[in-house]
Amino acid sequence: MSSKSIRISSELFEHAQRQGEILSRSASQQINHWVRLGAMVEQSDLSLGELLVLLRGEMAGGQRPEGVLWAAKRAQQARDIAAIESGQASNESMSWFSGGRARRAKAIDSPF
Repeated sequence: MSSKSIRISSELFEHAQRQGEILSRSASQQINHWVRLGAMVEQSDLSLGELLVLLRGEMAGGQRPEGVLWAAKRAQQARDIAAIESGQASNESMSWFSGGRARRAKAIDSPF
């Protein structure tokens, strides 16, 4: 795959770096991921309201079970990011690929 240089804000690059580290992606891979998602959303022909309903996992009569699971996943990811940014956990402890083991978050200086 060939690549092209583009200018992006240092803020966006740093955000992509932080998110990418957690998901075992480079900043470039993270930005490419976001671009693909954005392109798919724009091509979906959904209104903003319809898209929000889908992202929240809501349907008439309440939430779908997968919506609840995705909400829990996003909440856990937010907690993991906060733990790394505050120094309570290391990037390595959050990676699925760390040492070939299943992902296990481990707080620094914690007996757990």
